[in-house]
Amino acid sequence: MDALATLNYLSLRLTGNPMAYIIDAVPDSIGDRLQLVYCVGLNLPRSFGSGEYTELIKLPGREYPPRDEFGATVYPGASFDLALFLDDRLVHSPPVLGQVGFVTCSGQTTPFYVRQWVENGGALVAGTDKTLALEYALKGRLSVEQFAVWGDQFFTTYLAQSRQFLSWQPAEKWVDVAQPEWLYYLVNFTPKPTELRLRVEVVYSDGTSETLTLATTTGVTQYTVYSVAVGFAALGLASRETAEKWVHSYTVWIANEANARLSQARTYYVNRDYEANVLYLVYANSLGGFDTFRCTGQSSRQLTARGLTAQRALEPNYLPSTAELFSANRAADRSLTVATGLLDGDRLDAVSELVLAEEIYVVAKEGLVALLPVDTQLALQSDDEELAGRVLTYRYGKTEVGYSALPAPPVARARPTRWLPINTFCQVNENGVRTGYMGAASLELRYADDGSLVKPRKVKPNTPGTEGYTPPVLSAACAPTTTPYLNEFIEQLGTYLRSNCSPDQDARPATLTIAAGTYGAETVEQLQSRIDQALKEMDTQAYADLYGACLANPAGYTYSVPAGMFHYRGNLPTRLGIETSDFPWMGNAWTMQGRGAYCYATGTNDLDFPTAGFDASKWRLFTYGTAGRSARLRLYKNGTLYSDETFVFNSDGFGYHALFSGVSMASGDKLYVQLTDL
Repeated sequence: MDALATLNYLSLRLTGNPMAYIIDAVPDSIGDRLQLVYCVGLNLPRSFGSGEYTELIKLPGREYPPRDEFGATVYPGASFDLALFLDDRLVHSPPVLGQVGFVTCSGQTTPFYVRQWVENGGALVAGTDKTLALEYALKGRLSVEQFAVWGDQFFTTYLAQSRQFLSWQPAEKWVDVAQPEWLYYLVNFTPKPTELRLRVEVVYSDGTSETLTLATTTGVTQYTVYSVAVGFAALGLASRETAEKWVHSYTVWIANEANARLSQARTYYVNRDYEANVLYLVYANSLGGFDTFRCTGQSSRQLTARGLTAQRALEPNYLPSTAELFSANRAADRSLTVATGLLDGDRLDAVSELVLAEEIYVVAKEGLVALLPVDTQLALQSDDEELAGRVLTYRYGKTEVGYSALPAPPVARARPTRWLPINTFCQVNENGVRTGYMGAASLELRYADDGSLVKPRKVKPNTPGTEGYTPPVLSAACAPTTTPYLNEFIEQLGTYLRSNCSPDQDARPATLTIAAGTYGAETVEQLQSRIDQALKEMDTQAYADLYGACLANPAGYTYSVPAGMFHYRGNLPTRLGIETSDFPWMGNAWTMQGRGAYCYATGTNDLDFPTAGFDASKWRLFTYGTAGRSARLRLYKNGTLYSDETFVFNSDGFGYHALFSGVSMASGDKLYVQLTDL
C-alpha cells in the first residue's frame, strides 16, 4: 500500500446542520430601536468554477429583546441560520450504472460569502456593513448529538485523522461480483494534488497480489467532491481472473500524482456464494455520497390501482357486453417491501441511513429506479441482538400507467442532437484568480445538422462527467492579468503564540504573509472575503509552532513606545490580567471591560498606557492557573528584574499581586511579566 501523504485539512460547513450567523447589537446609544433591521445577504457563484457572485437571498430580521444581566441591559443582537437556503441550492450527484473512472460532483459543494449590515429606519447604521470571510459548504449532515461535539472540526480534525471517504459504511465489506459500488471523495486539503489516482491492490486466491492504477483524473480543484466506481465489474477485475486464480479481495484508495496515499483504504471481499434473493438499494448517505445496501431477504411488490368510475345511460337495444358503468384514467401506485437479511451490529445501525436518506434507488434492469420511503419508524439494535434483520417498505417514485414486457430497445435513429455551451464566464482557480480559460455555465440542446433549437427548449448545467460537457477553452479575455481585483502584499501577526518554546523564552506569534497577486476576485468585497479566509486557514497553532519566534531574552524586547506612554507585555496573555483600582480605569482584566479608552479586551497583549498621573499603588496583576499549584512570577522593567516571587494559586485558581511596588513608569518604559508554572 502507498505511504500516507502529509496534508493540512481545510474547513467546510455542513448544510444539513445549523449554520448560525450572529450580528452584534448596535450601540445602546441608539435609544429608539424599533426601526432597527438586521440584514444578511447570502452570495453564491454564478456557476461551478465562476468568480462572479450573485446574491441568492437577503434576509431581514429583528434583534432579540434586551435582557437585564446584573443590573446592566444586554442587547443580544440578531442571529440567522442559512443552512436551509444553501442545502436547497446544492444537489446530490447520483451515480449511474456503468460509470467508469472519476466524475466531478459539482453540485455538492459551493463557495459562498455572507454580507451583514444593520439599517435604522431604512438608513445604513455606520460601521455595520461587513463582508465576512469566504467559506465553503458541503451538502451533508452529522447526527444532532455529534454535530454539537464535532461541529466544524469534522473536516479539519476528524478527516485529517481518518482520511475517510464520504461514507459511514465499514472499511471492510463483502460484495457480489454484480454489486455496484461507488466512493465519493472530498478534496479539502493542501498541498492540492495535480492528479487523483484510484489505486487498487488485488489479492488472488493463490495468495499473490498486485497493485494497479485503474483510474486517473487531472485538473483537480479544491473543495470539490469526486465520485468513482469501485464495484468488481466497474474495475474490470473479471478480466484479470483465470480458471486457476480468481480475485479473493481488493483494497482501494486515492493517491496523488506521486502515488502518495491521500485517503483511507477500503477493502472489499468478493462473495461468490449463491443467494436465492439479492436486491441492491443505492442511497444518498448523510455525508452526500451514495452507498449500496445489499438485501438478501425476500422482497415483494404490490400494485395499488385507482381510477375514475363513471356511469352512462343504456341504449334501449343494449347488448350483454354493453357497460353502464365504466372505468377511466386507470393508474397505480407501486410499492416495494424488502427484507435486509441477517445483519451484525454495525451493519444494522447503518440501516438508519436508509430511513433518513433523501434519495434512494433500487437497481433494476432499466437502471437505477427512484424510490420514496414509506416507513417512518425503525427498530434500532437492541442490547440482546447479535444478528438481526429489518423489513423496509418503499413506494416507487413514478405512478404506473400500463404494463409492458419489452426487450432491450433497438438503436435509436432519431435526428442527431448536440449540447452547445451558453452563458460563458471566466474560470477562476481556488484563489479567485482567472485561469486564462473561458467556461460555459449551461448547455442548450440543438440539432446537429443545422444548429436549430430542439423544442421544447432544453437547458442543463455544464457539469463535468455528464453528457455533452464542454470543458473550458483558452481565451485571452480571461487571462490572469484581467482579474478585476488582485491582492497586494499582506503581512500581519497571527493570533496563536508558539507553544514549544522553553519556559524562559518568550513565545511570539508567527507572521502571516500573502504574496501580491495570490488572490483575486470580481469585486473588492469578494477579494477581502477571500483574504480573510486565507488568513484564517493559515492562522493555526501548528503554523505558529513552526514559524513563530522564541525570544531568548524576552524581558529585553524591542518595541517603539509612543511618546507619553509605557508599554505592557506578558508571556501568557490568556493567564494574565492587569487593572487599576481607581479612576482613570485602565487594563485588560475582565473587571475593566468597557470602562475607558485604555481598557483592552481580556487576553490581549502588547498594550500602551499613559504615564501622565501615573500612580504605582493603583495597579495590580491577576494570574490564572490550577488551584493549589505553585508558580513563579517575575516582573521586569526595561529588561531588568525588579520582582521575583513564588506563590500558590488559591482555591479558585487565581493569584493577586502588586504590579509596581517601588517602581514608577516613565515615557518609553517597557514592562514585561513572566509567569511560569512550577
